Amino acid sequence: MPLEPEIAAHLQRLAALPAAPLSDLVAYREGASRSARTLPRRDLLIAGKRDLQIPTPDTVLDARLYLPDVAGTNGLLVYFHGGGWAASDLDTHDALCTDLCSVSGVRVLSVAYRLAPEVKFPFPLDDCWHATCWAAEHAAELGPGPSGTGPSRLAVGGDSAGGNLAAAVALRAREAGGPELSAQLLIYPATELSRTDTPSYSANAVGYGLTSGAMRAFIALYLNTPTDALHPHASPLLAPDLGGLPPALILTAEFDPLRDDGALYAQALQAAGSEATHLPGPGLIHTFARLAAISPASAANMDAAAMWLKERLGG
Repeated sequence: MPLEPEIAAHLQRLAALPAAPLSDLVAYREGASRSARTLPRRDLLIAGKRDLQIPTPDTVLDARLYLPDVAGTNGLLVYFHGGGWAASDLDTHDALCTDLCSVSGVRVLSVAYRLAPEVKFPFPLDDCWHATCWAAEHAAELGPGPSGTGPSRLAVGGDSAGGNLAAAVALRAREAGGPELSAQLLIYPATELSRTDTPSYSANAVGYGLTSGAMRAFIALYLNTPTDALHPHASPLLAPDLGGLPPALILTAEFDPLRDDGALYAQALQAAGSEATHLPGPGLIHTFARLAAISPASAANMDAAAMWLKERLGG
């Protein structure tokens, strides 16, 4: 189907704005942050949010906790932002995390992992892994779930590069025998960094926000060598066994180089016996998760994801 009209208008606005090249990473990061601050937000309520820090063996990570305003679940979603492993932060994804928290009734812990190329694979993933383990150990201290009783159920999630990290954390949790995860929410995730020649990379190479060239550049910034892309923690689709993983909801966008990454990962999970649901995004583009205030289709897909989380983390 064609682009949703609101998405087409958004792309026209973006095309009229100056944009720093990825080769000037400082300016690119500043531009990404500035652009995120100008996006409209939905008027959704939460009980509050607070910034905190998570100690890890290598560093101390900034994080932000979102507390829901409605009676709901005791669940906790540990969320990793997108940005090509090289850009974005807690603020760029503040509205997205607020929306997920408000609609799902689930607490959301957004984690600012260290960025590439200053810190390359596997260290951003290590940050996400340690943050997830810390969240599992401290869930009861992060504010009671709205229902006030019962143990916390834990999920991981993220968009784009963050979806890649969340999928890899789920693999590591299975390999390590814990922490126990009840769900993984993967929003247009990158799942095979060794292959950037899928049909969606070709069909959506330019003109839809994220370009195929930019995606390849992000991968190069994240990995030390091309060989890293063959590791399942960098490319979860290449894991020899995808069985025994937590239920996954995978959202994709029609006009996105990463569309096939998400669809193929859903199929591979299902083939391995893991529960996976694929929610396609007709007429949508990469980054639609942050466009809910201007795009009805984006809002509907994100609200469906939030309700899926509520169901999976209930109790």
